[in-house]
Amino acid sequence: MGIFGNKKEDNKDESTGKKAVVKEKTTSKKASKDDAKTDVASTAGAYNTIIAPIVTEKSHAMVENHKYTFRVAKTATKLVVKKVIEEMYNVHVENVHVIVVKPKRRTVKQDRGYQKMYKKAIVTLRDGDHIAVFEGV
Repeated sequence: MGIFGNKKEDNKDESTGKKAVVKEKTTSKKASKDDAKTDVASTAGAYNTIIAPIVTEKSHAMVENHKYTFRVAKTATKLVVKKVIEEMYNVHVENVHVIVVKPKRRTVKQDRGYQKMYKKAIVTLRDGDHIAVFEGV
């Protein structure tokens, strides 16, 4: 198998004639996944993670309990949402609930179809913190 430079002679040290021990850097899959998740919390990734605030009567009523609702990317996790909200709005997040909203069936004239599936996050903030997007709506 000398085509790709994998001959047995390639692994030998030229000065001693013995095989050279090659140590490869081993990284766990979990560590690389955690690094990828924290990279999303950068400024550019923040706007890709948090799509829009959800402002409805129910979510507006939840503001009294320091709970804010956001539509987030399908790949967003609780940890990523927490970091992005803290970075964007300069608040302290205590808790995050992530919910996958299933598509609903809709009929328009003769055409039947489904709404798109999306993910939403309910973020609980520390007492005294607030997000101005939800104020005065």
